[in-house]
Amino acid sequence: MTTATTQDVRDVLAAYPGLADVVVREHRDASAGEVLVAYIVPGAPGLNMAALHSHVRQQLPAEAVPAAIIVVDAIPVDGTATLPAPDLRGVAPYRAPATPRQEILCTIFAEVLARTRCGLDDDFFTLGGESIDAMLIASRVGPAVGHEISMNELFDAPTVAELDRLLDQLSIGG
Repeated sequence: MTTATTQDVRDVLAAYPGLADVVVREHRDASAGEVLVAYIVPGAPGLNMAALHSHVRQQLPAEAVPAAIIVVDAIPVDGTATLPAPDLRGVAPYRAPATPRQEILCTIFAEVLARTRCGLDDDFFTLGGESIDAMLIASRVGPAVGHEISMNELFDAPTVAELDRLLDQLSIGG
């Protein structure tokens, strides 16, 4: 699946301050394929999930970043029988960014849509993106990659791969 093992992913998560317990499991989903899912137990109230997502993305190769991080009250000792199923709507089989611009776009999508990662084919709409999210993404893309986009352009190019192609066209045409 990846060069990082589930134990490596668990170790990265367990090193994050404020977590009481962590388990990482491989999960097979009809649309997303085989992905890693992390289950965490916060050690205290007020865990900053955005900071945790950022920490994971910085510490792990993109293909090892869990497709979902789910907060639970406790990790069952009997295995995964009572762990909730992850919400993987909109998550396509992971295709990693191949260029620096694609990496930037994947990071922007993941941060705005509160996902641990977004691949090239993950769709803005099926990941739960709304108008406010589109405004946030559009406002961050321009300064990050040097080409302003509108919300409508994002709506017409809702995956990172499509947005990357659109940015290529904008740089050729403008």
